[in-house]
Amino acid sequence: MADFPLERSWYIGITVFAILYGVELCMCFMSAYFLWKSPNSGKNIRYFYIAYSATLLVLTTIAMSCNLFFGQMMWIAHRDVEGGPVAFFLDNLAAWYNTLGTAADVTANVLGDGLMLYRCFAFWSDSSPWVVALPALLFLASTALGIAMTIQSGLPGGSFFHGITVNLTPSWLSLTIAFNIITTSMIAFRLLAVSRNIRNVLDRERVDVYSGIIAILVESAAPFTLLGIGYLITYVRGDPESLFCANLWGIFVALSPQAIILRVSMGSGWSKETITQYGMEMTTDSHLPDTTRSQVTAHSIGSRSGTTIISALCATTPRTSDQI
Repeated sequence: MADFPLERSWYIGITVFAILYGVELCMCFMSAYFLWKSPNSGKNIRYFYIAYSATLLVLTTIAMSCNLFFGQMMWIAHRDVEGGPVAFFLDNLAAWYNTLGTAADVTANVLGDGLMLYRCFAFWSDSSPWVVALPALLFLASTALGIAMTIQSGLPGGSFFHGITVNLTPSWLSLTIAFNIITTSMIAFRLLAVSRNIRNVLDRERVDVYSGIIAILVESAAPFTLLGIGYLITYVRGDPESLFCANLWGIFVALSPQAIILRVSMGSGWSKETITQYGMEMTTDSHLPDTTRSQVTAHSIGSRSGTTIISALCATTPRTSDQI
C-alpha cells in the first residue's frame, strides 16, 4: 500500500483548519453581539474590537480559501501531472493563491502579536513600562522579516519552505515564536501574581473566572505559543507533519486573540485598570467593611466590560447597573 505522508499531512491540516474556522466564525459573531449590546463599553473600544475581530475573520477566510483552492488544483484539476499531486504541490508553492494565503496568515499573525504586545504593556505598565522593550523590538523585527519572507515566497523559484538565496522563514518563525514565548510568560506570571490579591476581594466563583487555569491559558495565548514551538521543530526537521502543524498554527493565529476578545466582551477579560488595581498591595482592602466587599463582588459579576470592579471598590452605596 502506497504511503503519502505529505499529502496526508496537508489534507488533515486543511480539514482541521476548516473545522476550527467554524469556531472562529462563531466566536467572532458572539464577540460582536456582546460588545454591541454592552451598556458599559465605550464606543471607541467597542468599534475597535469589532473591527479587529472582523479583520481577523476576513484574513482567516482568505487563508482557508487559498488552502482549499490549492487542494482543488492539486488533487482534482492537475492530478495527472508528471509526478502526481506532490510534484504539483512542490512546483507551485510560489503560485499567487498560495502567496496570498501566506500573506493573509502573516498579516493575521502581526495583528495577533500586536494585541499581545498591547496586553503585555497593560499588564506591566503599572510596574515598569520598559519591561516590554524587548518584546516590542522582537515584534518590529518579526513584522519586518514576515513581510520580507512573504515577498520572497511569491517570487519565481521561491517558496515558504525554501528561499531564493537565503531562506527567511526559519528566522521569521523563530522571532515570532520567541516573541510569543516571552509575552506569554510575562502575562502568565503577572496573572499568577495578581490572582493572590483578587482572592481577598472577589468570591471563589469570580476568582476562577479571572485567575483559573483556563483564564490564564486564554489570556496569555499559551496554546498558540505551544503550537508555534511544535511547528518550528517540525519545520526545521523537514518533517511532512510540518504541513499539518502549519495549518493548525495558522488558524490559532486568529483563534487565540479572538478568544481574548470574547472574554473581554463577556466581562471576564482583564483590563489595564483591573491589572493596575490588583497589581498593587491592596492594603485598603483589608479595611473594607463586609457590605462594601459584597458590593465589589456583585458589581464585578454584573459587569460586561470587565472594568467596573475598580469603580465598585470606591462605592459606598449600591448602584444600579445602568449607573456603572
